[in-house]
Amino acid sequence: FFFLLIGAMRRSAASAGKAAAAAAAAATGLAVYHDEETRQSVTIGTVGPVCRLFVRGANHLHVHDGHHLERSLARPAGTGLLSVCNHIATIDDPHLLAAVVPARLLLRGAAEMRWAVCGHDVCFREGSMLKKWAEASKALPIVRGAGIWQKELDTIIAKLQQGDWVHYFPEGKIRQDGRIHPFRRGVGRLVASVEEPQRLQVLPFYHVGLDRVQPTTPGSTSILSRPQLGTHIHVIFGEPVDLSHLLQLRGEPPFDQQPTLLYEVIAHTLEEEVRALRTELHRRLGGELGAVPPEGGDFG
Repeated sequence: FFFLLIGAMRRSAASAGKAAAAAAAAATGLAVYHDEETRQSVTIGTVGPVCRLFVRGANHLHVHDGHHLERSLARPAGTGLLSVCNHIATIDDPHLLAAVVPARLLLRGAAEMRWAVCGHDVCFREGSMLKKWAEASKALPIVRGAGIWQKELDTIIAKLQQGDWVHYFPEGKIRQDGRIHPFRRGVGRLVASVEEPQRLQVLPFYHVGLDRVQPTTPGSTSILSRPQLGTHIHVIFGEPVDLSHLLQLRGEPPFDQQPTLLYEVIAHTLEEEVRALRTELHRRLGGELGAVPPEGGDFG
């Protein structure tokens, strides 16, 4: 059965997306009369394993320093977790995250799995099937271009404050040029809005390979393209970032009057952490990944 499934994946241009979408539709339908947590648990318990199989079964996943993730997943109750990384493909989430977490997490219900964040114009268009899927998959909307005071960020902050795990793409959009582009200051607001530094862990990681599995072209009209299977995918996790020294500045000038300046500092600090993980991964793998791309990314 496994080899038949892989063969089907290779014959289909968007097999992973279709399989996950079918699983999501079935899960949403089965749980339509139940509460939100039940719908999310059923969806994650069905879609998650499909996404995991695609990454691990149809490709070659290599996880470096995964113990940092495992420790953060075992954080004290009431402590939020904010994971951040580069964004290189439409399948970064849910596929990659479903593949790197312990399998048991997908089967224990929705409570311990991440909250995703997706652009309102992509995942939450009114009346779309994707909106129903996103809501059942623990995704939260964000309005790109609406600024850092939008109510959608307030919702994300509330999840962190109550001890949940949120995964966030600070670059704001998919980049497939190998560069780490500037992290937007919204991620700084997320961090600074949790009053007690010890009540939030910020976990950085860097990954490469999914940009080749699911390439995106300027002329793409679909969120999914023909997958390039059999690709080596590398993920490297860093230690949780200690930002307490920056958070102590929240009441100090000029940050007390202009908090956005502090948000920018926090965002840049996390950007450098992810960039350092990229450098470390290239060091470990030697020439396997080629040269580190030159810097020069932008917000565009």
